[in-house]
Amino acid sequence: MQFRITTILVLLAALAAAGPLATRAGADEESELRAKIRAATGDFKDFKMDTRIAYSNQKELAVIGKDYGKSYQFKTSQIIFKSPDKVKVTSTAGLVNVSYVITGNTKRIRAGLLKKTEDISNEPHKKQTALDVGIVTETIWRQFSVDNVKKEGTAADPTYVLTLSLSNSPEKKQYIWVDGNDLRLLKREKRESDGSLKARYVYSKHKEYKGVLWVPGEQRVYNRNGALAGTTAYSNIQINTGVADGVFQ
Repeated sequence: MQFRITTILVLLAALAAAGPLATRAGADEESELRAKIRAATGDFKDFKMDTRIAYSNQKELAVIGKDYGKSYQFKTSQIIFKSPDKVKVTSTAGLVNVSYVITGNTKRIRAGLLKKTEDISNEPHKKQTALDVGIVTETIWRQFSVDNVKKEGTAADPTYVLTLSLSNSPEKKQYIWVDGNDLRLLKREKRESDGSLKARYVYSKHKEYKGVLWVPGEQRVYNRNGALAGTTAYSNIQINTGVADGVFQ
């Protein structure tokens, strides 16, 4: 009996010691990654880019969400983003120009003569940052709660895996894989509250712009069944052109 009690006490002591060590390790890796991102992208201010839907399958897109395929009906768009929270997306549907503008907690949608304004202060999932087009910047820590950071791979070729959540749905986790050397976003997963996969985004054909940040040339989205649902190509990418605030009026 004494041996069993001693063994249990030893195990409990080991677990108690392991908890803080594991927490410190995650915190250290998060601090390390954030410092790298700040140093590498501190000069980033804005971008412009054109997008083209290179492939879409409405049946597979519907597996991700009932209305998920609507954005893939706009074959070409222009995105303008100004850090930290201004974005404008303009597309054309037939003869009608469609756009939405997000500035802080306000989203404005325009389609021809139709105009709509939304307060999205309590809907952070509707806000957008550079991460939404595959660009890693420190705004990750502003939009999301960074729940965990771990490092995979080797010392020479590491990959950081971040667990993210939003304030209005903390049970729905997102995961992003970031190259530890050049901070390219490699992959992003969105999961439901039960942990099941909702969508997986894979980024490729990256290029470095002005020594500021790496931008992918292509994004592919897969549904929970692993089927390719859509491919978006990015082109005419311009970084730090001095986008004026008036663009987002």
